[in-house]
Amino acid sequence: MQKANILLIIVGSLVAIGIVLSFFGNQIIFEDLAKAEGDVKFGSDLEVSIDLDESINKNGIYAVQILNFKEGVFSATIYDPLGIEIESQSINKEVFEGKFDIISSGTYVLVIKSTDQEESRIYGVIGPEPDAGVKSIGFISLYILVVGLIGMVIVAIYAIKNRKK
Repeated sequence: MQKANILLIIVGSLVAIGIVLSFFGNQIIFEDLAKAEGDVKFGSDLEVSIDLDESINKNGIYAVQILNFKEGVFSATIYDPLGIEIESQSINKEVFEGKFDIISSGTYVLVIKSTDQEESRIYGVIGPEPDAGVKSIGFISLYILVVGLIGMVIVAIYAIKNRKK
């Protein structure tokens, strides 16, 4: 039974490490992004702006989450520092993500519009695309968490088998 306790402590530690890495990975990914929320309807748009530097990052990302989603009602548009539309998408799902190229340094704006008279709660995010090293923290934490959970099942089976003996 002593062996099962040690194994349980090890896999429990793996689960805890996976959870902590997941939390810090999300904090690191989202720290450089501009976020806004608001109620959007026809004539009342949501704007989110951020200063981006093309020498630091060449790609930008944006995301939109709509609580009262309706198909064909919402659109997202990205404007560059000169006010020129560089990306425009009709939003076809509750959580939408897109990418755009950072062509010059300055303030980029995400504008979310609706053609519906009814208000919908919307969350918008825009910013630089996280580099591969930062993204890998999320994958590593997921793998550690899965290994820890599988380990817990194996340790439980091991403990039950040894208990009968």
